[in-house]
Amino acid sequence: MAPEHTSDQVLSLMRKPSFETFIRFKQIFDRINRQHNLRQQLVPYFISSHPGCKEEDMAELAVLTKQMDFQLEQVQDFTPTPMTIATEAWYTGFHPYTLKPVYSARTQKEKLAQRQYFFWYIPENRKQIIDSLRRLKRSDLIDKLFSREKSHRRHK
Repeated sequence: MAPEHTSDQVLSLMRKPSFETFIRFKQIFDRINRQHNLRQQLVPYFISSHPGCKEEDMAELAVLTKQMDFQLEQVQDFTPTPMTIATEAWYTGFHPYTLKPVYSARTQKEKLAQRQYFFWYIPENRKQIIDSLRRLKRSDLIDKLFSREKSHRRHK
């Protein structure tokens, strides 16, 4: 499965449906698994540093995917590829249809700042992520990401 992101703003630039579509799919998938006593798994694929994606979007992605019981492994950092809207937005800094400015992580530091949220569950990443969330003034996400008990499941 390739939902690729949880931010509707980023998904819109990707020309993909809202993350709510994936949430509904997962609910149906989980229900069928329970009904038929199956042990099938979803392996979602996500991308960081896509044009339009900010570090805060990645922090929210980490919280949402944790709430859905995912520990992400199938991930990628955005790589510009020819003849795509995303590459045009990345290269020019503007959405090609609206001409509105589009933020893109460009430096290695900016890209790593986004990528770290994929791996929030690795103990060595915890301090850096907490420091980043405080810098972003998103301390509200610290407990959601690092509480030992399972977080409230709004999607189940």
